[in-house]
Amino acid sequence: MTGKELVDYKGLKALGIRYSKMHLGRLEETATFPKSFKLAEHRNSPRVWMLCEVIEWIDGRAATRPPKL
Repeated sequence: MTGKELVDYKGLKALGIRYSKMHLGRLEETATFPKSFKLAEHRNSPRVWMLCEVIEWIDGRAATRPPKL
């Protein structure tokens, strides 16, 4: 892995992030989820995320969970 891998919407689902595209957009607007980008100017170009940023977000979420009793 080079640290520059990309993940698309289906890839997010495979990682366990099962949010809708609309909800992901809202999270991005509030800067609570990594920002996506398009690889091309075409309107049908899919949105992608940097995998390393998504993994960091997941790790951050895991670190803030309450301790087991």
